[in-house]
Amino acid sequence: MSGEQRPMRILYQIPGHMTAGPLGAAEIDRRRRLLQDWSGPDTVIDVADSPGGPLSIESTAEEFTCVPPMLAALRGRAQPADAVIVGCFGDPGVAALREVLDCPVIGPFEASLLTGAQLGARVGVVTILDSVIPMLDRLVLSMGLSLRYAGATAIDIPVLELKKDPSEVAKRVAEAGTTLIARRDADVIVLGCMSLAFLGVAEKVAPQVGIPVINPAKCALKAAESVVAQGLLQSRRTYAKPRKEIMTVEEAR
Repeated sequence: MSGEQRPMRILYQIPGHMTAGPLGAAEIDRRRRLLQDWSGPDTVIDVADSPGGPLSIESTAEEFTCVPPMLAALRGRAQPADAVIVGCFGDPGVAALREVLDCPVIGPFEASLLTGAQLGARVGVVTILDSVIPMLDRLVLSMGLSLRYAGATAIDIPVLELKKDPSEVAKRVAEAGTTLIARRDADVIVLGCMSLAFLGVAEKVAPQVGIPVINPAKCALKAAESVVAQGLLQSRRTYAKPRKEIMTVEEAR
């Protein structure tokens, strides 16, 4: 780092309680190392999970249950961040965090779809389970990108099983991507799960499908670095600060 320049601190906040599950603290350390490798020379990466959150997020219900623990984890942090990335592809809690935090908050889905729309006319998503697809469809609709969306298809492997056979995962992603190209006219593919993003799948699959394959973890990281470098923050017209302190029922007693 040059001169007296302060490092840019990016927090990758996992909405679930990863350390309590089978992946454990070692996976948090592994993701931090990968994000640090992908980051700029003046960026420092922190990775944290959210105690009390679900072990994995594969449904709308799990997305909703992960937000209070994530808010609590962020409120309890001593080290401030220059930007926060929500470490789940469905962007759970992004709007809430943008309201309460005084730093940019990046959702990997939003960042990846907007980047994909700059690279091709139609963006498709390869995700983990069929049950996730309606959640992604609703996100696209809320972003106003339906005309640029080639839809999503699933590889039928749950989050916590992705690391068991990475070669099989890459094979299924390539097959799903090929289907999106042939049947949905996709010009760009986005990996639709953050656990997929840390398996090196995008680099393996892109030469096979012949179109850009976006790694949502890398994409969110670069979006965070860019926004911080430009000195930008979410608009308070869209994400107004709460008018009263956020308290749980127990805290209010």
